[in-house]
Amino acid sequence: MKSKVSIENGGTVVIGGIYTEDDTDTVEQVPLLGDIPVLGHLFKTNIKSSERRELLIFITPRIVADSLTLR
Repeated sequence: MKSKVSIENGGTVVIGGIYTEDDTDTVEQVPLLGDIPVLGHLFKTNIKSSERRELLIFITPRIVADSLTLR
């Protein structure tokens, strides 16, 4: 894959990124009481969570003068 981007000195460009999403289901219960048939659900908690992550790659080019050409 090849790409060309024109940007001014000191400008910033995003060249790529990665997105992830994690879904988690957790059951928490009171020991022993959560295992009782029929009544056990009164001592349990179901927790659903979703986590999204994003990683972006930024590049900021800067032109640096060569110290030898300045002399």
